[in-house]
Amino acid sequence: MERQGASDRDFLALDCISATFGITAAWLGHDPSVLGDHWGYHLRTDAVDSEWPVEQIGIHRRTPEEILSEWYGLTADHIHHADSRRAEEYIRAQLSDGNPVIAWVDTFHVPHSSFHGQQHHSHRIVIRPGDGDGTDNAGVLRIVDRYQGSLFDGFMESGTLFTAMSSDALGEARRGDPDWRNRTVVVKAGPPGAGKAHEAAQKESHKERQEERFRSTVAGNAHFSAGADLATACADELRATPEAFASLSPVGTIEVSAWFGELASQRALNARFLRAAAETCALPPLIDRAADAEALSRRWEMTRNYFFLRFRKGSVAVQRIADLITETVTLEKEWNERLRESLAEPVRQSTDPASMGPDSLGPPGAA
Repeated sequence: MERQGASDRDFLALDCISATFGITAAWLGHDPSVLGDHWGYHLRTDAVDSEWPVEQIGIHRRTPEEILSEWYGLTADHIHHADSRRAEEYIRAQLSDGNPVIAWVDTFHVPHSSFHGQQHHSHRIVIRPGDGDGTDNAGVLRIVDRYQGSLFDGFMESGTLFTAMSSDALGEARRGDPDWRNRTVVVKAGPPGAGKAHEAAQKESHKERQEERFRSTVAGNAHFSAGADLATACADELRATPEAFASLSPVGTIEVSAWFGELASQRALNARFLRAAAETCALPPLIDRAADAEALSRRWEMTRNYFFLRFRKGSVAVQRIADLITETVTLEKEWNERLRESLAEPVRQSTDPASMGPDSLGPPGAA
């Protein structure tokens, strides 16, 4: 799915992890649509404290590093620097070599963030090499943030950046997370051998290979319906004893909100992947399935907003959130089944009245 002239400006994401890896892949000349090649749910295997049952359910997607390695042979160097001075030395060396750097920052110290000066929150951005147009300056660094909640492409004072990277709040991130202070990731082309093999494979039966890869991706998600049942079970638990879940700690609120947000982001990535597959593999029915995925993304985002705005209403809100989860998961199962049908019958046109278009995945009913 490589496309010539891929631009980081073409890639947005509803989570900062996908946004940073997506624009970095695009910088290296690869299509970041492949980041949407997984969907579904799975039970978490790591032991973490939780307040709501959804916190025990993960989003079944491989890490961006795994995906970019499989599709394009890229490697990712993760480094936890001893202090901000060493982080700065490393970042400047990488930028001099023309490598973008992914960095963790505390949004409290990030001027372009809506949380600036108000709330501590772990976030990822990309520090880009200068454009060689005379704007390069040791006192500022080029920052690109393609997370849809804080779009930014401009410059940041280096002192501000490294204060944001070394903030103590990054050592107190989400449950089960490591200390994110002074951490970086640099994505690079893989070993020469892997690159040549990938290039040769791309030249040989490119169209057939891509179609086969997409079909195998769908087959790899065949367990989706069973996984979706895990989410339905969570909704049933919330619905059965809503009063038991009518309060959350600040950390629990962040965790539950993140769960909805990650689902919304993944569906948007799935939509991008399906559009790319439709184009590359000449499978027009997948355009409708991409529209379905976008509609599901909007539903998860609206459920997240409902959670933020109405959760304080107590058990009544908990019951409504449980209903929204059940409704959306049911639509997701239908989407996944129609996706398999679309692959099995690629000649079916998007005008087929049996097709589930985006209108059938409209917004949830009023609370």
